Amino acid sequence: MQVWAEHPLFSVETPHEAARRLDLFEDGVIALSLHGDVVSANREALRMLDLQGASVEGRSLMDLPVAIDGWADVVDFARRDRRADVALRGAGGCPIVATLKRVQPDGPVQWIQLRDVEVFEFRRDKVFGRKAEDSVRFLSDERTRPDFAEQRRLSPEMNRVLSRGERAIRMGARTLITGESGVGKSEIARFLAASVADSRDPFVIVNCAASSPDDFDRMLFGGDGTKGLIAQAEGGTLFLDEVGDVPLSSQARLLGLLEDGQRTQGGSANGRPRHIRVISATNRDLRKMMRTGDFRADLYFRLAVIHLHVPPLREMTRLVDHLIDRFARTIDQRRQAPMQVPQRLREILADYAFPGNIRELLNIVQRLAIDLEDAEELDDLIGSLIAPSDIAGPHDGIAPATTATLDLRAEVRQFERGLIDRAIQIHGSKRKAAKALGVDIGTIVRKTATPTNEDQ
Repeated sequence: MQVWAEHPLFSVETPHEAARRLDLFEDGVIALSLHGDVVSANREALRMLDLQGASVEGRSLMDLPVAIDGWADVVDFARRDRRADVALRGAGGCPIVATLKRVQPDGPVQWIQLRDVEVFEFRRDKVFGRKAEDSVRFLSDERTRPDFAEQRRLSPEMNRVLSRGERAIRMGARTLITGESGVGKSEIARFLAASVADSRDPFVIVNCAASSPDDFDRMLFGGDGTKGLIAQAEGGTLFLDEVGDVPLSSQARLLGLLEDGQRTQGGSANGRPRHIRVISATNRDLRKMMRTGDFRADLYFRLAVIHLHVPPLREMTRLVDHLIDRFARTIDQRRQAPMQVPQRLREILADYAFPGNIRELLNIVQRLAIDLEDAEELDDLIGSLIAPSDIAGPHDGIAPATTATLDLRAEVRQFERGLIDRAIQIHGSKRKAAKALGVDIGTIVRKTATPTNEDQ
């Protein structure tokens, strides 16, 4: 079976050979038939469009399950056989340029080239030796949008949070998202807003902890002829991040917006209603702040029609491996060879307490990408990535049982034994456990030779 009778680059007779040759391209490539159906797409195109595992051959562009910003424009230009460059926001949030090409000058569009802008710029700068500050970005600047579809499949806890949030947003209920720092409250807010909004609708983030009361009022409500963030969020979503830090003097004005949908500016009422969806988030205990008078009760009940609590990462351990791979794929865009995360490190991270949650895991993967190649011993690398005091053990967060001895020395010995046993399990030997815990091997031998209450 001949796929292309006269191909501009090569002649092939089987779809397999076409796919093999297309995979030689470092850019994403989609080849179309004269009728606009997909004949073949290489792996890079499927990765950029988040279509790994999907069957695309023989389908029209409109039928492909692509859910990224700008794809509708690609479909429209291809339908009209227009050559064009289209800006996309691909899987993981990376910027992509889609170029629609013709094989013949007057023929239909038969090629779509997908170019990862950040990868191209990195390679360009490397080739030309460019070192300008505006061309160099640290790994922490990379953005990896969560794959919530996969997170929902892996974590029933996350699925419950997102499902309840989606119902609330569809009904127009204001939603308060709470959870420890680093659990992804901002990304969940963005996801919920996108579930009911057009891609062109504004999503305006207000960092409530970033300014003084006067600056906060000016930032939020505007003044002196400038538009505040509330006005900028018209028709879209206003996300109040760290809402527990809203100055007490500003809470009354914010309450007025929530109660009647009107914006007060310069102390006078502006009667035009504001059509704004409001989502807020905090890692603080707003109910406790209500009791101490630091947060208005009426504002709390306006913001928290629905309260979504995001569990910490240590309670959603099935996400850890997925997140490691997700972060590694983003980092690999700036590496010559893919990063290989050691299986033993994955197992250790699955048991780690993650006081910094997802943000800490991203930090660990970024540091791993830099230090992995130079590390002589895996245990040394693990010790630099994870503090011994943060090893999650069987005694973490567990209050003494009612049958405890209440003898301090006995309880300390039992806790030490549990921590040591856990370190030995993780590091594979008493000597390596001693190094990780910062003690000599004699201490480990002596303390493991002493039976615990459970051994007696």
